[in-house]
Amino acid sequence: MKRIYLLLMFAVLLNGSAFAQSEPQRVNQFEHRVSTLEQKIRQVGDQGLALFLFGAFCALWAQNSGRNSWLWFFLGLFFSVITVLVLLEKNAGDIDRRAEARRP
Repeated sequence: MKRIYLLLMFAVLLNGSAFAQSEPQRVNQFEHRVSTLEQKIRQVGDQGLALFLFGAFCALWAQNSGRNSWLWFFLGLFFSVITVLVLLEKNAGDIDRRAEARRP
């Protein structure tokens, strides 16, 4: 019985020392993960700003052309490049219609 107890104690001590040896490695892994998360947050922030600007541009155009600015803001926010292309096509159509209306 004493042998089993001694083996268990030895295993616990051995396991604890192995944990202590890997502590610097775990700290390095943790620092790497934090650094990676910080980079991802910066990247998402930049992308969020670009999407907001797409939405703001679409809303401004909609407001100036008598369309629903909130609808176009959210379309620009969620479908950025596609919405801007649709917006440019609609704007070209508006310009053509105004030019035809001015002709006698």
